[in-house]
Amino acid sequence: MNSKGMLDASHKLFARLVRLYPRGFRQAYGAQVAQVFRDSSRDALGAAGSPGLLRLWVATLPDLVKTAAQEHLKEINMSNFFSDPKAKALVAAILCLPLVIGQLLGLVGVDQNVLPALANSAGFGFVLLGMMLVGLWLFGASPGLSILIGLLSALPFAIMELVNRRAYGEPFPFPLFIGLGLMGTIFAATLIPMIKEVRDRKTTKPNWGTLLLRSAILLSVAIGWVTLVADQMPCFLGVQHCD
Repeated sequence: MNSKGMLDASHKLFARLVRLYPRGFRQAYGAQVAQVFRDSSRDALGAAGSPGLLRLWVATLPDLVKTAAQEHLKEINMSNFFSDPKAKALVAAILCLPLVIGQLLGLVGVDQNVLPALANSAGFGFVLLGMMLVGLWLFGASPGLSILIGLLSALPFAIMELVNRRAYGEPFPFPLFIGLGLMGTIFAATLIPMIKEVRDRKTTKPNWGTLLLRSAILLSVAIGWVTLVADQMPCFLGVQHCD
């Protein structure tokens, strides 16, 4: 690639990366930032050839990402944090991601023994489920309907447990059904806003980041719920010594 081609490609790539800045910053300073980079890239290429242009990119890229993040944070109104849509989306994503990441690690075969003991405890799992529920409600989920659907998703299996295992004199496994109910609630809290948005057509252009996160939540929770039910089904059916 000749020098002109390298400069053109470099300028086009930088122009795309400028979109990382908030809209207001781009409108005020985007053209100026792009012009400074064009001048700097011309000078770097002229002085040291392609290695000089590469060094410019190595110096510029981290600064661009850092500055873009700072500008997005500046746009968040800290005095009224939770009324700011960007702030709510950020907090919701932070609350939802730990459980999604943990579930996906399990799907790709990461040995749970390599994780800290706390991360494998039932209590920690309930904490992550609770964090995700709070995050989903920040995303606009309906708490009442989601909880009702979650309860209904666990109720048939709780009835099967009571009916089929009453002769064994075992304590009722409350944590199991609380977990099933929470997973059903999370699934409903994720899916209901998506259905409402499609039905009401409130969003003509989807937010792909939110859509990807919600899809990951639906997939991970569905797999976790089905896996747990399948594992416990012999117990629900009354098979003795099923664990």
